[in-house]
Amino acid sequence: MKKLKELTGLSSKELMVIGFLLLSFLTGLAVKYSGWKEAYQYDYSESDEGFESKIKSSFTDLKQQPLDSLQRQRAEELNKLADSIGMQIESGTTKEELPAGVIININTALAGDLTRLPGIGEVMAERIIDYRTKQGGFKSAEELMNVKGIGEKKFEKMKEHISVK
Repeated sequence: MKKLKELTGLSSKELMVIGFLLLSFLTGLAVKYSGWKEAYQYDYSESDEGFESKIKSSFTDLKQQPLDSLQRQRAEELNKLADSIGMQIESGTTKEELPAGVIININTALAGDLTRLPGIGEVMAERIIDYRTKQGGFKSAEELMNVKGIGEKKFEKMKEHISVK
């Protein structure tokens, strides 16, 4: 043991931990290849598919309900989570037109709220937020046309639904 300690430069406790880990690893290999359990018992793909289908159905249920601001924010978070684990979620929903009288403050709105505006998608909403952050907010609604991709036509479609106060 002293020779091994001198050779590796490790303490006796460290050598015991390494020995325990090696013994555990070798025991695991022996159990796996001993025939004690069949290989198919280690296959979790069926349960993974069930889990994925449950997640997709919950997304579908969520998209079928009308969303308020908080629910929309949570739906965006769930979509980001789904993207991070590599899941593709079918949208299948069409953008609803904003009712007359609904006003969105472009200085405080979240990306999900901005996407409710006519002609504004997720990318454009992020551009609006980036511009707003860099400029310290919008001074007037017309300043929205300074955002790349928003021209006079697009601005005319949404001007009745935006405010800066």
